[in-house]
Amino acid sequence: MRRFKLETKQIEFLKKMYPDNELVQRVLKSEKNGTFEVDVDTKIDFMEFIEDESIYWMDANHEASPKTYMLESIRDDIFYQTN
Repeated sequence: MRRFKLETKQIEFLKKMYPDNELVQRVLKSEKNGTFEVDVDTKIDFMEFIEDESIYWMDANHEASPKTYMLESIRDDIFYQTN
């Protein structure tokens, strides 16, 4: 199992942006007071999804958008807490 915390604004962002995404919702359902606990495979899948999404939200000039920055902050926070 992997345990990590996210800030309230990060959690709200995921809830708002991905209400119908099964993987994101599986992670969000594991929350207890801002702390998440997921199995290793779910963590890996989630990190890969976040990475892909951060690239997807870059603008036409391949510059980071506010959504890209938010997703990267989520990815980085999880990485540092689980490695």
